Amino acid sequence: MHGKILALWIALAVSAVAQNVKHPFTFEDMMKLKRLDEPVPSPDGKWVVFAAQDVDLEANTKVSHLWIVPATGGESHRLNETPNHEERPRFSPDGKRLIWTSKATDPTQIWMCDFDTDSGVLKGKPHQATNISTGADGAIWSPDGKNIVFVSAVYPDCADDACNKQRDEELKKSKVKAKIFTRLFYRHWNAFTEFKRSHLFVISADAIVSSTDILSVGPAGVPPAESGTAGKMPAGPTGQRPVLHQEPRDLTPGDHDVPPFHLGGQDMYAISPDGQELAYTSNIDEVEATSTNSDIFVVPIAVESAVPSGHLPDALRTAHATTQPRKISTSPGADSTPLYSPDGKYIAWRSQARAGFEADKWRLLAQDRQSGKTCDLTEKFDYSVGSFAFDQSLRDIPDGIGDIIYFVAEERGGTRMYAIPARPEAHGASRPVSTENEDLPPSEHTDDLCFSGRTLFYSRMSALTPNEIWRVPYKGSAGEIVVSEQITHMTTHFCRRSTCSRWNRSRSKARTTRRCRDS
Repeated sequence: MHGKILALWIALAVSAVAQNVKHPFTFEDMMKLKRLDEPVPSPDGKWVVFAAQDVDLEANTKVSHLWIVPATGGESHRLNETPNHEERPRFSPDGKRLIWTSKATDPTQIWMCDFDTDSGVLKGKPHQATNISTGADGAIWSPDGKNIVFVSAVYPDCADDACNKQRDEELKKSKVKAKIFTRLFYRHWNAFTEFKRSHLFVISADAIVSSTDILSVGPAGVPPAESGTAGKMPAGPTGQRPVLHQEPRDLTPGDHDVPPFHLGGQDMYAISPDGQELAYTSNIDEVEATSTNSDIFVVPIAVESAVPSGHLPDALRTAHATTQPRKISTSPGADSTPLYSPDGKYIAWRSQARAGFEADKWRLLAQDRQSGKTCDLTEKFDYSVGSFAFDQSLRDIPDGIGDIIYFVAEERGGTRMYAIPARPEAHGASRPVSTENEDLPPSEHTDDLCFSGRTLFYSRMSALTPNEIWRVPYKGSAGEIVVSEQITHMTTHFCRRSTCSRWNRSRSKARTTRRCRDS
């Protein structure tokens, strides 16, 4: 009897040891890790939405899905149960709607759904918000919630979507597949330009669809061709494909790319807080293939007037006048990633001073929109500025110093977070202040900075640690010490089963950050 008990105990012990044995971390293991995109906090600060990409080695596919997690941390879960590729979520300014890019259709389009701010779930059925033949991506809300701006690659000599659609159909039907190019650029990486230019378009957020103009789509936004017979919808939540009543309006017509080709990172366009102006990046040099001279331009979003519609004697329609963009940058090098301050007083962007030098230092410039005065906020700073974000929460507290800009900079193989007052008048009097322990070398990569209220959210990774989302809950005054907190744990459960579990030991050591002081 005692022998049987001893044998059972030994068997259980061996089994427990076997379960705790870590296997070497392999390439297949790495492909199983979810790849997180930038954090997108809700305006009320309760939730963070993000896209996470799954790799299927057997199918040779990469599919991104939308996830959500409480802003204070907790369990992450899928926001929209669909097999479609979905990415780049963005909250409406009131937090009650969400838009994202979806491959439910070909080409990709912008989709929209109501959002329950209390429970953190989508309300109702997702529906298609754009239906442009050339596809839509990169959507952002205007801060007043009235418009949506997005990117689409179009033929620069086409005046409307009908023309673009006809040109695409002609190319598709043509038996001649040779392509003739007479200038650079003609190809980026693995894709030809197809004689198109990326342009920014605007559409009213409320002029999407009427209840009588709807095409059925399947579960959670799957087109009928993928979800079954169009007349027999499968069980489960269904979406709707709208017929748009308003054709998107091209804000950046012409034979130039807006924005220029880039490999991800911070948006290269932004909308002013009052929703009236669009700032964007574009290179208009004659030979753009040999030029790095992208510039910052601004253009009004809406120049409207009421004119007869032609349908009824007294009926009016809205006409949009064409307004020429205005260049606000002057550097002979690259200018990029414009961003307005929350109060609309300033506009900031990253800038390189030397023409034709792609590795030049990225400076942080700020321009007073009323006076037009532009200053280099990082003149006394040695490193290149990466992504940046405005924080206005110190403006309303007793020792507040006004708007400040948080940014990241590459340093000794990692990135460190810095802060500086956003006032151009501080030029020459202030220098960036590290918000982290400067005695320790930066061993990780921080990026994708964004604020919701007094909380800073960002992504964080290193050569040993997969990307996760963190937050810094600033609550007090300037100079306070705050401990950063990891709010997603998308890779922790997997790393426990392999030798990458040692990654998480380094992640458990939370960073301390210091709120910016004026210096």
